[in-house]
Amino acid sequence: MIPKSLNPIRLAQTLFFLNAAIWLLFGIYTLTEMAGRYPGQSMTVWIVGILMFGNCAAMLLCAVGLGTQRRLFYYLSLAVLAVNIVLTVTDESGVLDLITLLIDLALLGLLFASRKRYLARRRSQVPNGE
Repeated sequence: MIPKSLNPIRLAQTLFFLNAAIWLLFGIYTLTEMAGRYPGQSMTVWIVGILMFGNCAAMLLCAVGLGTQRRLFYYLSLAVLAVNIVLTVTDESGVLDLITLLIDLALLGLLFASRKRYLARRRSQVPNGE
């Protein structure tokens, strides 16, 4: 249960921003540190880095989009979280993976707890006479 004084949408946005920052740092680390360690695999390092930056962008889009309280961004956020959770669980795990997994699970809980805000029919969508 979420306390009434706590806005679940703002909290979800904050956690998505935090997750985006983590993935941005992962991407920068991958391109700088790992490129030096694995010089023969530069293409792989670039692909992994770009995917991390793409994940960062998806997290930013979810953070901003959730504030609009549109159903589309709710479903997009669920999809982004589902992909991240599955990939984190099936990947090698370390401390940073555990942190992002916990943030993703917290976000999933927040989105489920606040789903009525996103899934309720808007009055402007209800035809006259209903």
